[in-house]
Amino acid sequence: MPGPGIPDFDSASLAAEIERLPLAEIHRLPFGAIRLDAEGRITFYSDTERRQSGYRKAAVGHLLFADVAPCLDNDEFRGRIDAARSAGTLDLAFGHIAAMPSGALDVELHVRALSTADGGCWIFLKRVGSAG
Repeated sequence: MPGPGIPDFDSASLAAEIERLPLAEIHRLPFGAIRLDAEGRITFYSDTERRQSGYRKAAVGHLLFADVAPCLDNDEFRGRIDAARSAGTLDLAFGHIAAMPSGALDVELHVRALSTADGGCWIFLKRVGSAG
């Protein structure tokens, strides 16, 4: 159970709850948060995600799947997001084994749709343990 004021990672309204938080609070969440615009360009990359992923370069303004995480540009990850977005049902929760600088991790991921004009989405990443 999350602490006071911390949105529940499993909440169906997670994206809406995150949108109401000041940016400083989003940076301090116990799970990673990445905001993409409709083209997949990063508009927000949380400090927690930066710390947990080990990604140290500037991420905002870059394409997630081409520049920051090309290892996620596959049917398993990006394909699920693109298919759900095309179907108009971008509200996913799925597990994914991610290769991180610190080694492979079992990463639980939530992708939630936002009701924004730009067609963007949030990707929330919760690392649940070592894969090996």
